Amino acid sequence: EHMLHWHEQLGKLTLKISELASCSEWTVCNVLHLHGEYGTVQNPLSWPWGGPRVVNTGDMDYLSSVLATNPSLYLNKLQDCLSQSHGVDVLITTIC
Repeated sequence: EHMLHWHEQLGKLTLKISELASCSEWTVCNVLHLHGEYGTVQNPLSWPWGGPRVVNTGDMDYLSSVLATNPSLYLNKLQDCLSQSHGVDVLITTIC
């Protein structure tokens, strides 16, 4: 939004905007292009990064407390504990 303001309202050039925003001139050009093309600064055609978070802070606190009481517990047992107590089914790699 700042880049758009600097460009449209203040008439600043992309080089000056890149200095103000502490980013590359390419990034400024990309943002201005996306806004002109789609009316947004994020590409609506790109795939979103990752999926929704499955494990929340409460789940992490629970896992921490389980590990505090039994630090030698295997990951598959942590996975089972989380599933049984919170109804959250995750891959072991998520717990790592």
